[in-house]
Amino acid sequence: MSFQKFHITEAQIDVLVAEFYARVRKDPEIGPIFLRAIGTGATEWQHHEARIASFWRNAIGLDRDFSGNPLRKHSENTEIRSEHFAQWLTLFDQAAQDVLPAQAAQSMSVLAHRIGRSLQFGLTQYRSEAGGVPTF
Repeated sequence: MSFQKFHITEAQIDVLVAEFYARVRKDPEIGPIFLRAIGTGATEWQHHEARIASFWRNAIGLDRDFSGNPLRKHSENTEIRSEHFAQWLTLFDQAAQDVLPAQAAQSMSVLAHRIGRSLQFGLTQYRSEAGGVPTF
């Protein structure tokens, strides 16, 4: 049994994820990083978008099918830097506002910013010098 944090449908999540990544692929700052990491083919992107939609359904409480470690995945890609999260969140917020009802867009943005802060913090800690003072 799952507990859904707010009302949004699986179809709306799929539309949001597709719109977000369409914007990412065109973005001059983070687009090239994603294209190198995922590839340029439609099959690679369909697989990635399905996986990320599963992540969001899990985060919202629609299902618990997602398995993975987003922090590790982001940390392994040395091109991703903490300052990229601002652009990631801007594109996500814009996509949510454009394709979702207002309340769902707001709820998704709040959740995305919480997850983004967590990933950004984790990435900074993961890459900090061993034995060094933690960055907060």
